[in-house]
Amino acid sequence: MNYSEIVLEYINKCNLDDPIFIEDIKKYIKDIYSKNEKKVFKNINVILNRMCKKNIIKQFYKGIYYKPTRNIFGEMPLDKNKVIVKKYIKDEHGNIKGYITGAKLFNQLGLTTQVPNIINIITNECKNYNEYKNEKLGVVIKQPKSKINNENYKYLQLFDIINNKDHINIEVENVDEIIYKFIKENNLDFEKIIKYARETKNKKILEKLYVLAR
Repeated sequence: MNYSEIVLEYINKCNLDDPIFIEDIKKYIKDIYSKNEKKVFKNINVILNRMCKKNIIKQFYKGIYYKPTRNIFGEMPLDKNKVIVKKYIKDEHGNIKGYITGAKLFNQLGLTTQVPNIINIITNECKNYNEYKNEKLGVVIKQPKSKINNENYKYLQLFDIINNKDHINIEVENVDEIIYKFIKENNLDFEKIIKYARETKNKKILEKLYVLAR
């Protein structure tokens, strides 16, 4: 099997309108061909360009491709939110690596009517910067203080709501009710809440939690 056939095999396994990352293709090939990686990776770009010309795939932007869905109006563009989720929030195995915070989160909870143009995301994928803006996706990613995983991300999201370090304008009076509802709906364990909160060493968060506990 040559490189083109391997790339096509990978592409065929991908669903329509799902982002296809070149890094995932490289990893797939690397598992098969461990030798001469540079040559393999150079060939991938050539192969993907050919596939784009043949309309097998489309390029969303550099390093990200997709197989478009088609209807009577033609080809549908890739859903940007799918790229955001796969790139920053959840990996291909369903493991959480990031979460939405800031005004977008507050809007989702009904704490504000503010609809942000930029989505703030705390993610493990922000490795080389404290903060990085991806203009194409309309997101700002930030480093987490502790590694995000399936177990802790809702707790960390809770602390961001309480802390509100971006000073988002709260437009409701029943803030405690909304926070308590968030805790209940996500089945957050209060002992774990206190445990994770202590690790933040943030007095504002701890004080608020003791109020909620009463």
